[in-house]
Amino acid sequence: MRIKVLLVMRRRILSDALIVKVSNDPEFTIIAEQNYAIAMLTAEVHSPDISLIEIPESGPWKSAVKCLAVCDAIRKQIPACKQVILCNENDVDSCRAVIRAKQEHRIDDFLFYDNSMNYLLSKIVALVETENNIT
Repeated sequence: MRIKVLLVMRRRILSDALIVKVSNDPEFTIIAEQNYAIAMLTAEVHSPDISLIEIPESGPWKSAVKCLAVCDAIRKQIPACKQVILCNENDVDSCRAVIRAKQEHRIDDFLFYDNSMNYLLSKIVALVETENNIT
């Protein structure tokens, strides 16, 4: 099964590196979106299995509340799409908001910036395969 991943992140260097890392892996299809304002439309077009949304460290989307709203919108339109937040482990407010969102089942998981790409990819596979094994 091919896993379709929507990356919503400002860090193009990270999204590009992830795309390169999985470019020869038949298990993944990566769609990258840097514009948070149209992330929901991108999700509707591509119907991802999982969305990975970064809470940026600067700019107008440097807000867990705004990024979680993107997750909520995607979940409303594509309920089967898993939601993962990527955040800075030193941003206490974002960490609290993300942990609360996980406890409230608004997101499926979260990762900190200091995780490796291999760990991130293993999380993605685990989340999607767990869902496929349950249904």
